[in-house]
Amino acid sequence: MRRWKYFFRGRLFPCVLLFALMLAGTFALALLLPRLLAPVALAERVFSFVTALAVVAERDLPERKIAKLFLLFFPWVGAALCLLFRSGRNVPSAAAKTGPSGEGAFPRIEALSEATHGIGGHHVRDVTYFSVGREMYERLLTDLRCAQRRIYLEYYIIARGVFWGDVLELLKARAEAGVDVRVIYDDFGCALTLPEHYYRELAGFGIRAACFRRLRPGRGFSHRDHRKLAVIDDVAYVGGINLADEYIGEKLRFGHWKDTAVRIAGTDAFTELLLRTWYALNPSDGLPKGENFQPRGEIPLIPLSDGEANGARIFPEVLLTLCAHAKRKLWLCTPYLSLPYDMVAALSAAARAGVDVRILIPHIPDKRSVFLLTRAYGRVLEEAGVSVREYTPGFLHAKSAVVDGELSLVSSCNLDFRSLYIQAECGAVIADMPLAQSLERDFLETWRQSAPLPKASAVRRGLERALMLFAPLA
Repeated sequence: MRRWKYFFRGRLFPCVLLFALMLAGTFALALLLPRLLAPVALAERVFSFVTALAVVAERDLPERKIAKLFLLFFPWVGAALCLLFRSGRNVPSAAAKTGPSGEGAFPRIEALSEATHGIGGHHVRDVTYFSVGREMYERLLTDLRCAQRRIYLEYYIIARGVFWGDVLELLKARAEAGVDVRVIYDDFGCALTLPEHYYRELAGFGIRAACFRRLRPGRGFSHRDHRKLAVIDDVAYVGGINLADEYIGEKLRFGHWKDTAVRIAGTDAFTELLLRTWYALNPSDGLPKGENFQPRGEIPLIPLSDGEANGARIFPEVLLTLCAHAKRKLWLCTPYLSLPYDMVAALSAAARAGVDVRILIPHIPDKRSVFLLTRAYGRVLEEAGVSVREYTPGFLHAKSAVVDGELSLVSSCNLDFRSLYIQAECGAVIADMPLAQSLERDFLETWRQSAPLPKASAVRRGLERALMLFAPLA
């Protein structure tokens, strides 16, 4: 009931209403004004032609351009959708710089440092892997209680309930104690879970908050802040877990909700990452309070961040580099699977070279059309020798990879066009064998609870292949 209230009273309803009125107006013109059909049709063709020129001129992936051009077959509405799907921030992925792989994880993390455009590696003190959301929730609350200098949160979804309620109470207490508390949430991700202008309510508790790209009718909605990031003093949490009850088992949605995250201690890298977003939203804000922590530790790590204005996309290059450097095993988890050609080719090439490439996806979908796409790409990869299985107990939301029991990737990035090329994402590549072994054990346990892709009828395969044309827009 709360979701419906937020929908009708919030910022999503005007956007939907505007599109519905535009659609109704198109049909009204076609049915009620026959004398104007010829000039209206001419205007529509001119509008579509100008839109097509704009699409062709965009700095975007060829796959996305083709998908948007096909939308122009729909009068008026297709051209409007093309404009709504514009991103303006996409930089197509260059080929990953792979070079000789050497032995062990350390040369490979150096190659990844090249692929991430000179970000360079860090050394951290400790890493802890959480195989379910409840484990992260309990440790996160403990760290929040002990925060002394800063608590910075950046999440795609924050939903009122047990999880956010417990976090919010601790944020209030720490803010009252003088801790620098800041919250960033995405307006689209929270459109049905938080009231409009929620940042004002948080300000009343002494919590500075910012809303990422507020929804407005006619404004492009593709570029969102999809990160799941918490920074508490010199500790960071990254992964796929949002601040909502389904992630910790308090609410049942789509069966068992399987998600993962990692706690990283002893680095300031994620503080800098989050503050870049904060100052982009609050350019007049002052500098944060408290001292900077000097990284201390022995565990090599590369922090990953995508989505800054005019920045090259890092996650596609990282994934291509992992494919190129895997020698024995490359195991991945993702809730959504729709990949550009170069990534399909890289996974296929690794499988043909004898690498054990496996991908885990959900069995119970949260979005039916995207689930059809995920199965379609799964079948394509299976034909190339990649093993794909579905997590039968429910919805798999983890976004992780493990390579040869040495390198681990934990992030907010799905294996789909939207995460790889449009949205703001974050994560980390970590060269720590105990962590990689934890991911491998969890992957194998999840694999045992999974089943092969079901056989599809000719009609279903045809529908899946048709949807693949529009995968870059899903």
